[in-house]
Amino acid sequence: LAQLLAAAQPMIKRRSVVFVVSDFISKPGWGRQLALLSRRHEVVAVRLYDPMELELPNIGLVVMQDAETGDQIFVDTHDRRFRKRFAEAAKQREQTLREGLAEAGVDCLELTTDEPLDQALLRFTQLRKRRSQLASGVTATFSHKRVG
Repeated sequence: LAQLLAAAQPMIKRRSVVFVVSDFISKPGWGRQLALLSRRHEVVAVRLYDPMELELPNIGLVVMQDAETGDQIFVDTHDRRFRKRFAEAAKQREQTLREGLAEAGVDCLELTTDEPLDQALLRFTQLRKRRSQLASGVTATFSHKRVG
């Protein structure tokens, strides 16, 4: 991911809105490159994830494969201790990910694989619009007529 972000820097000539779509499960170092990209461009991180990446269900023996190395292992999800260690590791990974995005100063839209894309995008654009209004000091004004 860091290499791709670094390669994007010289390719995008004019100030742009850049959407980085990833699961952000990558070797460390991408946060610095994301921050450098966000200095010149408005960057939105679109994070895709499967809820099972955070907590494994109790479904028996499964094969897990490392996306980067291709290594495979059998794991027994009936083992409560394994599921607990898995959830703890996922929690730590989430914390590191959130810190990296915050340090880079980019907005993040998180999409689960089981969530309708249109609803998530609509919610995200509404939140950004509201934040922009608050930052510029725009407030809603109401007028009323006295009746009677």
